[in-house]
Amino acid sequence: MTTRGSRKFKFIDHTGDMGVKVFGENVQALFQHAAEALVHIITDPKAIREKESRKISIRANSREELLVRWLNEFVYLFDTHGSLFRRFEILDLDDSSIEAIVHGETYEEGRHTIHRTVKGATYHQLQVTRGKEGWEAQVIFDL
Repeated sequence: MTTRGSRKFKFIDHTGDMGVKVFGENVQALFQHAAEALVHIITDPKAIREKESRKISIRANSREELLVRWLNEFVYLFDTHGSLFRRFEILDLDDSSIEAIVHGETYEEGRHTIHRTVKGATYHQLQVTRGKEGWEAQVIFDL
């Protein structure tokens, strides 16, 4: 994560919340890296084993809304089922839908350290743009 071309995401200062800038060579990588950033906020992804897989299908009215709904799906799955994921395989993605297989396991107290509790991804200062060097997004998480 040292050069612009190889960097997946970086955290940015945001009062009271957590912001992240996400980078991807294509839109699939952008969504994958955004989910990875969320995992880094919650816990250490290295502690998550790939014991189970789950298919995720989400629809939205725009790419920006799709990104927020994608991230909030993982917040929901953690809050309701204790599900933590470390690998995100994008099967299909367009401006209004995403299908993916995600791999991880259920939270285990003592083995997974929770860094921060995330309430959700927000629309505040949300950006998804395509530039010369690929895709970039900014997401603010409510903590």
